[in-house]
Parts: sequence; structure tokens; C-alpha cells
Amino acid sequence: MAGWAVAVYDQHRGRPDLARLMGWIRLEQRPTGRLFENLDLGPKLEAVTRAQAAGRLRAGDPFDLVALVLSMASTWSAASGLHASSPDEPVADHDRRRALLRESVERIVRP
Repeated sequence: MAGWAVAVYDQHRGRPDLARLMGWIRLEQRPTGRLFENLDLGPKLEAVTRAQAAGRLRAGDPFDLVALVLSMASTWSAASGLHASSPDEPVADHDRRRALLRESVERIVRP
């Protein structure tokens, strides 16, 4: 899950349009609950369930675990309430954030 979180960080870095999209979805489409009906989380949730059964991930609701990791990966995205990173920032900043994200997710999902 740590590698996935870092990949999501990189995807968000290049997508400043996410803030507008998320704002629109939250305000006009679906203010609470699962925000995307057509987002198929089945494969991701099944992978988490298998990893939990094999003792590689902590126990708990797979959806909650995916939501937590995704939120962590979005910390510096355009939809963040604190800091929206961009590809123009120094590479060292992105490397530092990726390392922190990877280590934090590894600790959180550890069984």
C-alpha cells in the first residue's frame, strides 16, 4: 500500500484540476458518503482483504484502510487544505514527502 500511496501522490502532483473537481462533487453532487458511484474499488478492496488474511496488513475494514491511505497520499494535492504542491517545486521537496508518506503508510498498515 505504501507504493500505491506514493504513486497517488505523483498523480495528484500533476493534476491541479482535482481541487475543482472535488469541490464540485462535494457541493453539487454528493456532499456525504461515497463520492463516486462508478469508481470500482472492488479489486483494491479484495487485494487488501487477501493481504489481511495473509497477515501482511493490519486487520480492519478494507474500505477504511484504503480511504485512510488515499487521504494521506492526497495531503499535498491540489485538493489539500494546507499545501498544494506542484511539479515546479524542488525535486528534494517531493522526494522528502514521498519518503515520509511511504514510511508513514508502512507503519500504519503493518499488522
